[in-house]
Amino acid sequence: MSLIERLSVLGVAALAMGLAARVAAHDYGDALTKSILFYEGQRSGKLPPTQRMTWRKDSALHDGFQIGVDLVGGYYDAGDNVKFNFPMAFSITMLAWSVLVFGQSMGSDLQHALEAIQWGTDYFLKATSIPGFVFAQVGDAYGDHNCWERPEDMDTPRTPYAVSKQFPGSEVSAEIAAALSASSMVFRPTNRAYSAKLLKRARMVFEFADKYRGSYNDSLGPWVCSFYCDYSGYQDELLWGATWLLRATKAPYYWNYVLVNYQNLEKSSSFGEFG
Repeated sequence: MSLIERLSVLGVAALAMGLAARVAAHDYGDALTKSILFYEGQRSGKLPPTQRMTWRKDSALHDGFQIGVDLVGGYYDAGDNVKFNFPMAFSITMLAWSVLVFGQSMGSDLQHALEAIQWGTDYFLKATSIPGFVFAQVGDAYGDHNCWERPEDMDTPRTPYAVSKQFPGSEVSAEIAAALSASSMVFRPTNRAYSAKLLKRARMVFEFADKYRGSYNDSLGPWVCSFYCDYSGYQDELLWGATWLLRATKAPYYWNYVLVNYQNLEKSSSFGEFG
């Protein structure tokens, strides 16, 4: 090996060692803590005494009141003040899944993660409290995006949007059913009554999503697209919801549902869960 080749090898080795040292220096525990803390920054509604982001205050305390429904709570989306229930439900499902798998390794962050999940599920119980309706969004996204402001100061319309039997939205309904199912498993060891309530509502919402099939793109397209349009159809969300109900209940019905409808999904080439 020539001197130049030896120097090249040494250079590559030194670079690799430097990169390894930088990776080792990252505090992934701190990253987890900040990831969960982020949910507190996105909270909508009456904030609890345990709120750690004290610069955030109460906001959107009358969501849904103009139509006689309590839709206070939940999470704002990204950097705006709209509550998009489709991606919110997916986020809660994934957070619940993370707790189910890694909860025993989360240390002091576990309690904060549980609070983050319940902040979402309490809201979803409200959003699905009227039989035959599932609320999919709160807030006028166009007006909101044209006026960047703190949620505590917002004066843009807080219009609620819902899917129904006549105007279905299988993807958002099934996604909420998945969030409620996964979360019911999280709370089962510590709060069986709340867990049962979540699971009962998950069954009801999934049945609604499956019985009244259709995309919320068609029902609420002018308001939900181009923000969170569903580009892959609703079959994947129905399977996602059924799979979580299977995990939560072990009921043969959901296993059979997955087997039958997976083949329909395969034919449609729609594998993109969420979006």
